[in-house]
Amino acid sequence: MKRIFVSILFVILISSFFGHALAQEQITLTVVWHAGICAEALLDVAKDYEKLTGVKVVGALVPYGPQWHDKIASEFAAKGSGFDLAAWDSQSVAEFAGGGHCVLLNPYMEKSDKVNFDTFLPAALKRYGEYPDGSGNQYALPVNQDCLGLIYRRDLFEDPKEKEAFKAKYGYELEVPQTYSQLRDIAEFFTRPDQGLYGFAQYGGREYDYCTSMSNTFIWSFGGALWNPKTFEVKGYLDSPASIDGVKFFVDLFKFCPPGSETWGFDEVNVAMQQGRVAMAMQWFYFFGSMLDPKVSTIVDKVGFAILPGGVGRDGKFRRVFSMGGQGLGINKYSKYVEEAWKFLGWYMQKDQQMRYAKFCQTGNKQVLEDPEWLKLNPYNVLFKDAMNYINDYWHLPEYPILLDIMQEEIHNAITGKKTVEQALADCAERHERELRRAGYEINRTENIPEVPYELAYGEPYSAELEKYYNY
Repeated sequence: MKRIFVSILFVILISSFFGHALAQEQITLTVVWHAGICAEALLDVAKDYEKLTGVKVVGALVPYGPQWHDKIASEFAAKGSGFDLAAWDSQSVAEFAGGGHCVLLNPYMEKSDKVNFDTFLPAALKRYGEYPDGSGNQYALPVNQDCLGLIYRRDLFEDPKEKEAFKAKYGYELEVPQTYSQLRDIAEFFTRPDQGLYGFAQYGGREYDYCTSMSNTFIWSFGGALWNPKTFEVKGYLDSPASIDGVKFFVDLFKFCPPGSETWGFDEVNVAMQQGRVAMAMQWFYFFGSMLDPKVSTIVDKVGFAILPGGVGRDGKFRRVFSMGGQGLGINKYSKYVEEAWKFLGWYMQKDQQMRYAKFCQTGNKQVLEDPEWLKLNPYNVLFKDAMNYINDYWHLPEYPILLDIMQEEIHNAITGKKTVEQALADCAERHERELRRAGYEINRTENIPEVPYELAYGEPYSAELEKYYNY
């Protein structure tokens, strides 16, 4: 009897030990993102979450570009649980949510008293996590709002001798450009290869979305369009006279850029600006902070920031439209820890955590963006709050990666001179429509598409006057 009692006690003790061990097992959540300041800020803030809950948050960080997208896409394709949360580009929402790989967040947000639909700017929710467009189905929360902006050498723009020489040559004052024709004049004026100085820097690379994120900005600002989202037409829009005007202007600017710019991406543009080798650069707001870091930048006390200019189309209308960037943060449907992933996401998106994060990156939290303290965190937030009104985006379709690769190829053909701008856009339009048909979309033809089709495709662009368009 004693032996039986001891055996039972032993079993109870062992069961208790392993039960306690399992209860104490640390849950680790893995977040996929591209390496950089935003991911580092998230992981730093997440250390407090581990102290509060015991749940550890680690990053699986990869270089910006195709490796980042492909890491997420390949794991989803395998229905794998190699990560729990992922930050993906705004354009990838349709691809990943449309493929059924992401957790629908609506049920969680509707029950939460901490993070819900009122926590964020409505436009930010739509841009970074809604699919399909207009459905209200939320698959990601805005973790890094972004758009293109302008960085410039304030010391050059404010130099009395430069101002005098510029006015003598062009007939107007040297100021931060409000139109692309002004930007071209300024870029030409400061292009001085014998002094190691060039007027402008922009992306020309074939990789990922480098050259098209730039060319799209010129297409839209000159009144062109990538397609008509309502009819699925590409012909008549992407190859319209206005789109051709925009891409020609974009390609022409490379004559004022440093040699080799036809292959450049974000890193090369950053370095050229940080080293003071260019007077102006088109760059994502995400990278503006690096210009103020004395460890990498030689222009900390010489730099200025601005909202991008606009273009005057062949119809005489001024439009200021540029590419949006940034990411939403969503949950992997195949994660072993979906509930824990939501708990972290709900905690991280609250104001206290987002205010800390917003010192480095652009949040979508409405309370933070409405807090006067947010404007004081850096010299460009005052611009960013207005800049996000002027954005447009690629196609919100699951076929986005295919359409992007085609357009990257054809725009790069125009940049390098392999094709004329007219031929590159015509070929791109033909190939895009072929892919859309193959995917099952019905293309409905519009009669008499105007030479300037922006409004027909997208509606009226935002056109409010800017109280402030540059700062330093």
